[in-house]
Amino acid sequence: MTGIVTGDDSELPDLSEFRRVTASCLACGRRLSVTAPSLTCDCGGNLDLQQPVSASPQALRRALEHCSTRSMWQFEPFLPVAAHWGSHLQVGGTPLLNLGSVQGINLWLKDETRNPSGSLKDRASELVLAVAAAGGITEVVMASTGNAAASLAAVGAAQQTRVSVVVPRDIPVAKLAQIRAFGAEVHRIDGSYAAACAVASKLAKARGALNRTTGLNPFTREGKKTCAYEIALQLQWDAPDWVIVPTGDGNILSAMAKGFADLKAAGLIQQHVRLVAVQTAAACPIAQPFDPALRGKASATSSATSSVTCADSINVADPMDLQAAVLALQSTAGQAVVVDDAEISAAVMTMAARFGVFLEPSSAAGYAGFERLRRQGVFAAGDRVVLVGTGTGLKDLTVVIVAAAAQSAPAVHPDDWRSLIAQPALAGP
Repeated sequence: MTGIVTGDDSELPDLSEFRRVTASCLACGRRLSVTAPSLTCDCGGNLDLQQPVSASPQALRRALEHCSTRSMWQFEPFLPVAAHWGSHLQVGGTPLLNLGSVQGINLWLKDETRNPSGSLKDRASELVLAVAAAGGITEVVMASTGNAAASLAAVGAAQQTRVSVVVPRDIPVAKLAQIRAFGAEVHRIDGSYAAACAVASKLAKARGALNRTTGLNPFTREGKKTCAYEIALQLQWDAPDWVIVPTGDGNILSAMAKGFADLKAAGLIQQHVRLVAVQTAAACPIAQPFDPALRGKASATSSATSSVTCADSINVADPMDLQAAVLALQSTAGQAVVVDDAEISAAVMTMAARFGVFLEPSSAAGYAGFERLRRQGVFAAGDRVVLVGTGTGLKDLTVVIVAAAAQSAPAVHPDDWRSLIAQPALAGP
């Protein structure tokens, strides 16, 4: 491989040689090589990776359906690095849960809480660290609001790769504890997520490390797109009408669009899948041009700060993958919707009490968005809608702790047990 010298004389590989990968800039369209110290274009735009998939639809379908691997590596023909560079963890292969009919709309949940760190972001970390292993890169750095850092720390521990993460000051304590449990080097910044991203970029360059920061590293999109592949396969290549994505940086949204586009280009699906981006009212720069309620209004957040919200993982005022996310909505004739904390908190409780799935607030925002759009008449009777459950509720217990405290009742003396017979249980939503 061709080496590139970074500022501290550490040599990193030219990553464009993996599986004949090429890249183009989403901002200026320039085609260029993908190098570890320079994962974005000189113009500042993010990169999109391309690689040839030459097999026929029939051959691909047979290979994917009969693959003995039930993980994201089942889709190795579409990935830029070989499966043997992956970790021993099972990343991907998560269930698609049929939640039944909601007012005539067929609803599913892609349950990404089953991933090793409890988050969809394990797909990105698994692929980035496989690229690092293949390239002989020994350290990976990133900025994160919590989930992506915990994900990188988990897969890094499995790969025995040094992981350094930069997090904002207001990271939830459960996420911080998870990151540290996996043995990552943690740096809390007295500032926002945007400030953490800036520090992570500088740290990666100074150390000669690979920067995994969401959006800035194009391999993150390549890992996350496997979620779209799995949804299509689990529906027997009969793709859904809608996929609803909780959206912060926009990288999962752009990855879902790319995944379904890959499948359509390969002849594996015929349907046009429409995407929905759900954002919190605290930070909604991606939704603003698409949500009719927000058009023409001044942005609720500046490029440097976000308002306080229970949905910390999607509280991103300055998205790292903004352009790709907007293109994802435009190319899929998608929609965007903004929900508030009251709707998100109610969605956390409904998903748990009605469907038996415990999602963190940022993830439950997807169901809140579904309910809002359903009331607006966006979905037709018989539409098939998939929610992407991006993270487990164990990552942030604030909403359910508040709800539990509000519902608490006085303790009953054991001798008074008969009083419980006629007493209804505390009801969920």
